[in-house]
Amino acid sequence: MNEDRGREWSEGTSDDLVADAHARGVARAGTRMVADWVEQGLLDRPRPRPAAANGTEPRVFPPSQRDLFTRLLAARERPVPGRVGQRSLVRVVLYVWLIDDDVVPFAQARRALRTYARSAGRLTAVRSRETARAVVEELAHPSAGARQRRAAQVAVEECERTGRLDRERLTSVLTDLCSPWPAGPGAPKVERARSGPFGPASVQHYLARWQATRRTIGHLRQAETDEATLDRARMAYRRNWADYQASRAAWAAGDGALAGCFADLATVEGRATDAVNAFVDRLADELGLLTAGTPAADAIGSRRAYRQVS
Repeated sequence: MNEDRGREWSEGTSDDLVADAHARGVARAGTRMVADWVEQGLLDRPRPRPAAANGTEPRVFPPSQRDLFTRLLAARERPVPGRVGQRSLVRVVLYVWLIDDDVVPFAQARRALRTYARSAGRLTAVRSRETARAVVEELAHPSAGARQRRAAQVAVEECERTGRLDRERLTSVLTDLCSPWPAGPGAPKVERARSGPFGPASVQHYLARWQATRRTIGHLRQAETDEATLDRARMAYRRNWADYQASRAAWAAGDGALAGCFADLATVEGRATDAVNAFVDRLADELGLLTAGTPAADAIGSRRAYRQVS
């Protein structure tokens, strides 16, 4: 992407974008690909130009969209293993929408959110196992044994694979994982809350937020959320993200087990994943899907594994 820095872009037709792609060595690019990217929300719809004397001229993309197209191509065409998939590109577009008012308009963002939501949770068997393993490693008490770890691994993996949250089963296995000790005679079991910079969080709190996230994804998948609500969530994201960034460096430099969760990410794709996850939390709050007593800010920026995205 270095060769495009500082370049002054002009508006362009679909054919111009295809030519840009060919110039980057993307030989298979065509107008069908451009149309698909528009439908998915990776690009905005081209705008009409005044009719010429011999008929209507082709619609054009503004300079900012032509620049965005080229940058997305550059990210997608990175050599393996750094190659970026389509779902990651959608999150990058949403990241741009979250931090900048001048590139991605609302109509494009709504299509990108729909594309993101439709792909969220579609994990392969390998990815489901990896996600479940990360959940176990994050929540397990040091004294948790192989039996507790295996039970939690199987339960989380099944939920990731099927998309169904068996709350009773997950509460049981994750509580045993977090608090792997029996109750004393005649006394209730003492349950450990997961520590964090925003205060302790119980297993129930963890599951409540995951369930709220899944319901929010359902709203986005069906395009049920109005523009005003999306804008309020975006403004809330910006306020909370600024507060979070002000404290992030100190948390990342700490000695606690969660310090690694707050380290800054090296790639724009990683930062985009953080940003979109945080926005979905804000949107869940706006939709009233977070249970009472669930701190609205506790998931900001944290790359917790128990997520709807991969």
